[in-house]
Amino acid sequence: MAMKKKALGLFAILLFLSSLSAAQAAVKQEVYVTGHVRAFGGYQFTETVAFEVKDPGKQVIGEIVVEGLYNGPYPWIMRVYTDNYAYSGVTGALKQAPSSGLVSKNGAYTIPLWISSPSLGEDTWRKIPDLTDANQMPYEAHSETGDTLYTDCVVLGIDPRNGNWVAGGDGLIFTADDNTLGDITVPTPFAMELRADVAPSSVNGNYETTLYMETVSAP
Repeated sequence: MAMKKKALGLFAILLFLSSLSAAQAAVKQEVYVTGHVRAFGGYQFTETVAFEVKDPGKQVIGEIVVEGLYNGPYPWIMRVYTDNYAYSGVTGALKQAPSSGLVSKNGAYTIPLWISSPSLGEDTWRKIPDLTDANQMPYEAHSETGDTLYTDCVVLGIDPRNGNWVAGGDGLIFTADDNTLGDITVPTPFAMELRADVAPSSVNGNYETTLYMETVSAP
């Protein structure tokens, strides 16, 4: 009888230790999870913008609709520019007009182009530069807020090193409304407007250019 009680006691102890071990195992257990985020395909843009100008002055000549999404390495920016390598200017002129913007069919005249994006804020316009323009300064992030020191026309981007983008609505860093990622993207689809600055001296004729929408990783 004593042996039976002893065996039952030993069984109870083993059962207790087993349940205790199971309980401890349930408190902390490693589960390895792995996966891959695929590229979302990138942004797509309106392929052609056509317009007609009847009067001089600053005027919206069309819009570029943006769809899709980019999820490449951060930080990144999207810049807009032209490459008017065929621009020749007026023969014999003492000073040539900048090569950026729309170029006349004969390559002699230009009309400046500006762009507005919802990411830049309401009624904010940036001049579109040309690769051949002199004194170009590529995008560079600065931790302080204030005037930018580059000529690149940046319309979208994510850069936590950029003080202006991190600052949020109050324009100050290290405050409650900080955008810590420096994210100035907006949900798609959205539209960017194009504006031409048509001078009264603009020559009658056809003008054209090709806009390049370039995404640059880790600028």
